[in-house]
Amino acid sequence: LLCSYLQQRAANDKSFSYEVVIVDDGSKDGTKRVAFDFVKKYGVDNVRVILLGKNHGKGEAIRKGMLHSRGELLLMLDADGATKVTDLEKLENQIHAIVRKDYHPGDSAAGEATFRISDIPIVAFGSRAHLEEKALATRKWYRNFLMKGFHLVVLFAA
Repeated sequence: LLCSYLQQRAANDKSFSYEVVIVDDGSKDGTKRVAFDFVKKYGVDNVRVILLGKNHGKGEAIRKGMLHSRGELLLMLDADGATKVTDLEKLENQIHAIVRKDYHPGDSAAGEATFRISDIPIVAFGSRAHLEEKALATRKWYRNFLMKGFHLVVLFAA
């Protein structure tokens, strides 16, 4: 669904480009095969696979994927499809609105001609915590406890 959506957007808007980076963190299932099938279907310019060999944890897999990305806007999604990819445009619009508000042409010696959205440091995080009752996946009680504790820490820290 993700690649089809991105391919459609690229077809409709010639200025839109995308890259999907699939990080296989040493999985023992068919992830590697499925990932390379996506490369064959959508091409190496649009889909790349990073093989970590052994499991280093989700955090390291995300870090490696982000460091190997070539895009200006980077988005991390889990492969389970729990996030609607069509919401991507809403997120992009919000990021662009914040950047337009915070960008002042006089701040950069290079000026408007070479301005890129990546010139503004911005990070956006999404959460489906408010949709907990509608969740398809069930978690152990301690994972819910840790999740709610983490949300509380973020609330107080941010």
